[in-house]
Amino acid sequence: MNTAPPISDELAIAIRAYSERKSNGTDEPKPFRKPNDSATPASPWVLVFDTETTTDAGQALRFGTYQLRRADKLVEAGLFYDPDGVTPDELRVLTDYARAHDLMLCDRDAFVDGVFFAKAYRFRATIVGFNLPFDISRLAIAHGTARAPLGDEANAMRDGFTFRLSRQKFNPNIRVKHMSAKAALISFAKPMGQDATRGQRKRGFTGKARRGHFIDLKTLASALFARSFGLGSLSRFLEVKNPKADFDDFEGPITSDMAAYAVRDVQATWECYQELMARFGALELHRSIPEKIYSEAGIGKAYIKEMGIAPWRKMQPDFPPDLTAKIMASYFGGRSEVRIRREVRQVMLCDFLSMYPTVCTLMGLWDFVIAQGMAWCDSSTATRALLATVDLPALQSQTLWRDLTTLVCVRPDGDIFPVRAAYDGEAQSTIGLNYLTSDQGVWFTLADCLASRLLTGNAPEVLEAITFTPGPKQEGLRPVALAGNQSYIVDPRETDCFRRMIEMRQEVKGKAKAARGAEKDRFDTEQQALKICANSTSYGIWVEMNVARTPAPVAVTVYSTARDAFDRTINKREIPGAFFHPLLATLITGAARLMLAIAERQATDRGLDWSFCDTDSMAFAKPDAMASDDFIQAVQGIVDWFTPLNPYEFGGPILKVEDVNFACGGDAPVQLYCFAISSKRYALFNLAADGTPIMRKVSAHGLGHLLPPYRGNEAPSDFPNPDQSVLKDGTDRWHCDLWFQIVSAALAGKPDIVSRDYHPALSFPAISRYGATSPDLLRWFKTYNRHRSYREQVKPFNFLLALSMGFLSGEREAIVGPRRRGRPVRKKPPKPVAPYSRDHSVAAKTAFDRETGKPVAADSLKTYAEALRAYHISPESKFLNGDYSDRGKTRRRHIRAIGVRLIGKEANDWERQAALGLDPDALPDYGVVGQAKQLEPTVREKRMQERQQEIDRLKTMASKFGLRTAARMLRVDASNLRRKISPRSAQ
Repeated sequence: MNTAPPISDELAIAIRAYSERKSNGTDEPKPFRKPNDSATPASPWVLVFDTETTTDAGQALRFGTYQLRRADKLVEAGLFYDPDGVTPDELRVLTDYARAHDLMLCDRDAFVDGVFFAKAYRFRATIVGFNLPFDISRLAIAHGTARAPLGDEANAMRDGFTFRLSRQKFNPNIRVKHMSAKAALISFAKPMGQDATRGQRKRGFTGKARRGHFIDLKTLASALFARSFGLGSLSRFLEVKNPKADFDDFEGPITSDMAAYAVRDVQATWECYQELMARFGALELHRSIPEKIYSEAGIGKAYIKEMGIAPWRKMQPDFPPDLTAKIMASYFGGRSEVRIRREVRQVMLCDFLSMYPTVCTLMGLWDFVIAQGMAWCDSSTATRALLATVDLPALQSQTLWRDLTTLVCVRPDGDIFPVRAAYDGEAQSTIGLNYLTSDQGVWFTLADCLASRLLTGNAPEVLEAITFTPGPKQEGLRPVALAGNQSYIVDPRETDCFRRMIEMRQEVKGKAKAARGAEKDRFDTEQQALKICANSTSYGIWVEMNVARTPAPVAVTVYSTARDAFDRTINKREIPGAFFHPLLATLITGAARLMLAIAERQATDRGLDWSFCDTDSMAFAKPDAMASDDFIQAVQGIVDWFTPLNPYEFGGPILKVEDVNFACGGDAPVQLYCFAISSKRYALFNLAADGTPIMRKVSAHGLGHLLPPYRGNEAPSDFPNPDQSVLKDGTDRWHCDLWFQIVSAALAGKPDIVSRDYHPALSFPAISRYGATSPDLLRWFKTYNRHRSYREQVKPFNFLLALSMGFLSGEREAIVGPRRRGRPVRKKPPKPVAPYSRDHSVAAKTAFDRETGKPVAADSLKTYAEALRAYHISPESKFLNGDYSDRGKTRRRHIRAIGVRLIGKEANDWERQAALGLDPDALPDYGVVGQAKQLEPTVREKRMQERQQEIDRLKTMASKFGLRTAARMLRVDASNLRRKISPRSAQ
């Protein structure tokens, strides 16, 4: 148990607020709807197509292939080409190939008008492709920004693209809105003319625009299997008859081999489509269609609909908005922290069995899901009594967990709570479990209050508590067969579906272990489907908020716990998702944090440390003086403590010792070590007989935006090959090699000095994949595109390579000369990009400034070695002793709240910000309440503060290690570092 240290920071804490469109007394807020609702279902017709493009920055259409089918019957197949994209010789190749293989051949206009619109659009065909946004944009002859009608704030296509494919005005445009790396909304725009005949309009009938039916196999496969695919990997995974072929020579002229490759692509796409539709059909989700499934959460929603469960907001539309604000204020995400930083420690990694479904079951939250609404009452007295007397044994009672459906307003006084704030002056708020003191009441879940009680030994001061109970069950509920298996029928009226899904998954996993061959694959597929269903229905859909930009500023009423409701005019709105139920979301995450707090308290009571925790796992660390056998026994004691909380029929502990603690195939734990840097950045490893680290699990966090500098078969020959169990979940071989270097340096007693010259490729320019997936990202090339033809322009959904200027070489604007009047002349640094290429040397040679189009010298680009220079010292700023050069145990800060920032959805539009940089306007921000209002810096002041903080950190390193050693650690020249920390650099 911890005693609060002296106050270390005075900060404005950030809490979630809730807003609704201000009503004028006559209109009602429009519900959020996906924009591609169609008046009629798809017909049996299917159009499958694919395009081949140039390899330059414009990625313009050269030729494409297609198949038009009616059901399974091939009606027409062919090739199409852009007359400006092929030479006479290449056209002869396509003509000869088409004639030899009985294929149609037409130009782009003829394909668009004669096939895409005259047949696919007219016949209500399903239009199928892999990465459809790219292929649709290749067909376009013009594009613009999709706009919603004035006042139609619910139109989710805003900030998407509109593409004109046809020169015939009566053919509609196509709208595409990027949602994530795996999904996009696609629909036809409203065509010219009336939606209904004159006679229909006289009878009061208004037609509905035909939005079309589009299925992107990249999206559907990701939703069904919870993993990412390319067409090649998907075709091999599904074991189709004609998988995608290998072909690399796209820069050369069109050949018969290239045409054969393209035709094979379309056939592979069709066969993958057939298999995915069969897999989706086997789920027996009769009230959902595959074109509306955008993610794993979509599968969860489909099951909820299949059970006949109506959304909470529909059942209880008059729920008080100020009470919703209290619920939202208590919402925080998963807990992810590093406790022992940049030190090698022996650990045992344990994780909770299906954390979110488990806490849902323990708290009986399924009753809320199927209820007609919920009731609430004041429970302040009972809550004070519980917090005053609760202890660890009491939390082993499942009965107590069913009483955790309570929110509490406390006046924190050195209590430990999740605190969302901009630590160390950072531009973005993060959440850390810290000591908090506030003169004003702050809302948390009862689970968070119990966690504070366990960790401090003191009960927080309760100002108010509200307990929620579910209402009567909804009518019309019906049983469903999960994964389409009649053996896995669940009845929502009689069964806690959260519990039943996990029980069925454990049963299937047991069968998979005993099975072999095709039967094993079938069981693995079934248990994966059950996992997706359990995880998606037990958390994400309940807190879905869609941030939509509005065509004109709209007035909203903001509800919060920091002040009375107030009106504000904004240009972006939070629109709740279909199954928005924030009480479930905040109770689930609060209970998960309580589980981790119990584990932390158990570790403390048994004399153990812990290296890190992450949402549903904790790495317990062995004290140096403790014997290994005693350590294993102590961890097993923690695991056993949680056994009484198992709510499932199969019994056993809900805290598991992960497989990574055992040698491959072994039954006894082996010595496992951890080196952690910051949240989600850690490596787990064993030691070979000679002391060499053997990587067992490494984090790719903070590395995933970089493309691999080298392939697995090009890895350093003197580095050990990691086990295949390590290379999963987005982890590449080069990630393992980097962590091998970091860990090796730590084992050698030099954790601050990590060599980054162990592979020649690390001297290549660091590259990230860039996609022009939004109008904001496409504006990168506004100047570049200005004087170029449409074919040569960078267009929507082009993918290129993003690079950066080297460290201390052209990072900042420079004053190049005075003017007689006005501001001095400034020279902006280049903003380098390059056409997409798997060859880094090609990328370096073809890099150009995305504004001027001028070449950028390869030796001026930031290398991988430079990009990774501070990865091994990444700070954990939400805690003390978490700065760059700090080592050892981090310490919780003690925050005094001097104000409250009211915010909307966090982590909004993260992909765009990852490419463009942090955008302070990306989140709905409703302002600051309290003393911090006078302390709030301007954007320019924030940037100056950030720059000064960077300089101060560099000065600290130079002072601690000496200028030359610090420069060597950062892999820069000492003279450059001296200039960087000089007084003039802060100006």
